[in-house]
Amino acid sequence: MGIFENFQKWADDRFDGDIIVKGNEIVVNSIFADDTKHHLWCSPSGGKKGRKNGVFHCFKTDRKGSLVKLIQIVDKCSRDRAVSIFYGRSSIEDLEQKLYEFFENQDKEQQPEIIPEKKQLLLPEGSSLINSLPNNNFWRNLATEYLKKRKIPIDGLYICKTDPYKARIIIPYYDRNGNLFYWNGRHVGNSKLRYKGPPKEVGVGKSDVLYFAGGNWADSGEEIYLCEGEFDALSIFYSGLNGVACGGKNLDDKQVNLIKDYKIVICLDNDKAGAGGMTVMPDIINRNLESKNLKDRLMFVSPYKAYKDWNQMFVKEGPNVMKSYMIASKKKLDFQAPLGTGGDYFRLKGI
Repeated sequence: MGIFENFQKWADDRFDGDIIVKGNEIVVNSIFADDTKHHLWCSPSGGKKGRKNGVFHCFKTDRKGSLVKLIQIVDKCSRDRAVSIFYGRSSIEDLEQKLYEFFENQDKEQQPEIIPEKKQLLLPEGSSLINSLPNNNFWRNLATEYLKKRKIPIDGLYICKTDPYKARIIIPYYDRNGNLFYWNGRHVGNSKLRYKGPPKEVGVGKSDVLYFAGGNWADSGEEIYLCEGEFDALSIFYSGLNGVACGGKNLDDKQVNLIKDYKIVICLDNDKAGAGGMTVMPDIINRNLESKNLKDRLMFVSPYKAYKDWNQMFVKEGPNVMKSYMIASKKKLDFQAPLGTGGDYFRLKGI
């Protein structure tokens, strides 16, 4: 797959298929302004000057830059990760490499836990704890109805009433001591930018942190279920397991360091990337760890094939079925046969 196809696939995923291909350019709604007429033009070939990392131009705000930078902004990821996405290196390869590098250095001198630099971080202005608002309050009802569809309790979650995070449910990240050190905002409407975190000036990004659902950090040595998004992690948490979100399908160095003391069950979604990753990952990591006696530290499980992610399965099946399914369906990452996805759901149901 070439660079153009790589970027087209990425854009199609991030903008929910609302893209237009015009010759050598891909056109989407601008992320820099309210836009419904596709003012953001993207050229993977680098435009007239053939710039190496592609170029974009927003004709509504006149903002310009490289496509690598655009990927960084939208995915809130490191430059290295954005380069990998642009040039087509798979997120599964990134994840495998990060885990391999961690275990390769396991016997070396222990490094201190990497925690983002301590700065005063505040929730967005205009944020209110949902359950602190009156029962007939518009913002409380807006957030409650959205979360009700996902069967996620409102406890500990916020709703923002003012720009630039207006109509976003704010999901706080807490460290082991209960201090706020990151947050993410999920829009409850049809915004093309579904998630929006703190401004980069804060000095901490999505790739620096992990979300332990509800601020409940597992004890050292416990099993954690590492998934992609916060609502998936909350679904796992409300099913009675340790739900953790890494914000995507790859792990950066700081995130790997934060899970070094746990037994890890990798729980990617049932989309093409997640399902494909669960098929090839066991053999890849097994080869890397074969002589290190660490195979029991890594397992995987994916949602039953009828569901695209863990929250969807949680909504349809409920916490008890989901917990028993995840425990019974997880497999070691030294499994040699092609795995497919979904586990034996009917066996769990006694059918």
